[in-house]
Amino acid sequence: MSSIQDSKNLPEFARQEARRLAALAKSPEAEHHSVNYNIAAGDSSVINAFNNYQTQHLPSPVDQHHEETDEEDKIPSDLPIHHHPRRTCEYTLTFTNSDEKEEEEEEERWEDTVELEWFLDGVCISDLCLNFKKTTMKLAKCTDPAQLSDIRLLVLNDVYIFDKNATSSICKYFTSNVRTLLKPTLSFDAHLPTQGKKCYEQCRNIKMSYPVDWISSMSLYSQYLENAYESKNVLNLHTAQILTQILPVLINGQPDESNEDSYVHYYLSPLLSSIFASDPLLKTKWANGKLSKNSNIRFKLDFSVDSTSGNDNCVVLIAKFKPTEKNSYAESDFVKLAKQAKEALNNLIINGVMNPKVCGIQCKGENVLTYVMDLPSPKVYRLINVSRIKLFKGLDQISLLPNIITHLLRLKEVVLETATKIEEASADYRNSSKRSASNSPVNWLSSGNVALSRIAKKQKNK
Repeated sequence: MSSIQDSKNLPEFARQEARRLAALAKSPEAEHHSVNYNIAAGDSSVINAFNNYQTQHLPSPVDQHHEETDEEDKIPSDLPIHHHPRRTCEYTLTFTNSDEKEEEEEEERWEDTVELEWFLDGVCISDLCLNFKKTTMKLAKCTDPAQLSDIRLLVLNDVYIFDKNATSSICKYFTSNVRTLLKPTLSFDAHLPTQGKKCYEQCRNIKMSYPVDWISSMSLYSQYLENAYESKNVLNLHTAQILTQILPVLINGQPDESNEDSYVHYYLSPLLSSIFASDPLLKTKWANGKLSKNSNIRFKLDFSVDSTSGNDNCVVLIAKFKPTEKNSYAESDFVKLAKQAKEALNNLIINGVMNPKVCGIQCKGENVLTYVMDLPSPKVYRLINVSRIKLFKGLDQISLLPNIITHLLRLKEVVLETATKIEEASADYRNSSKRSASNSPVNWLSSGNVALSRIAKKQKNK
């Protein structure tokens, strides 16, 4: 703070504000402690302080003064504005339903309860995650919010992304030994379907020799359907089913995908409908759905899969779609997806579902990413990236289709496991009129939401 006061490179009003804050740090009773600091991403010399900003749960000036001197040089920031290169306006973090004080009390209560923690070969992964959150909280208090990566934004929401590719997950902040321990826990290969050889061969044949018109494409996929039915192989069956919908479109060239509706209609709807709408335990919902009436997450769902056995809160899969790689200037679709999965998981646990998992699909352009979320220990929402796959865009890429279906069928198996548990919990409730207790107690849950948002011009001018 003293360096700001004495700097000749800063405007006079900034030095005056620094002197005011320094004086306040010495006499905290002189002014209310609720102060919101907003630092412009484009000009770090401009500091705006707004008093009594009630939606923020930010540190007092005394706290920030000490944390700047103690932590600023020690905490490495992620690549600044790495995910959102056009974040050049002022942004702020808003804390809603923050349960930080409750967490501190519960941490003391859980300190000696080893069975609640997530251990791997004697290493407490839970502690590593929670300590990283504390570090991120300190960083958020002394850094421009626009520079926080998706990994850190999610950590503030108690969501921890794990990926075999350490550079894309929280694993990059752990030692190599810990990353080695974690790798086997990130695999869902046991859920892969039995491979079908016919579908790969058929798609290669289509790539080598396209059907010339609608009638010839109909003849081709009719033959494939018959062969798939005879094989009884799930992968062959879904491939043939999806080809009946996409072949008549793709023989006339690559369809328009410039807007989200076309992108979903031509490419994603045949895939997701065939796989997730074909099971009696599941029901699909398209466009602008909502997790629950009391949801504190305002983002709407592009696509969701619910259990037919539970109530409206029993969402087991959520998907977000974007026809291009573009992200929101504020929170990315990945952050929105993770927050929605967290709320869906909370609803399942509250409804007494045992060890539930919520799945996610993020489609951005030709890239499709799949996720699974669970709750291995209190306040640690583990979000695992299961696969990264390429989406076909034309008949010259149709050989990618069986691989895409394989990964989606793997995700469906995880979804069905949770749907079966929802069915069991619903049956118990009907028989006893009492909710079963989930393996994950309700006091493990995190209800807070930390959101990155752009500061409105009217607010900046106050």
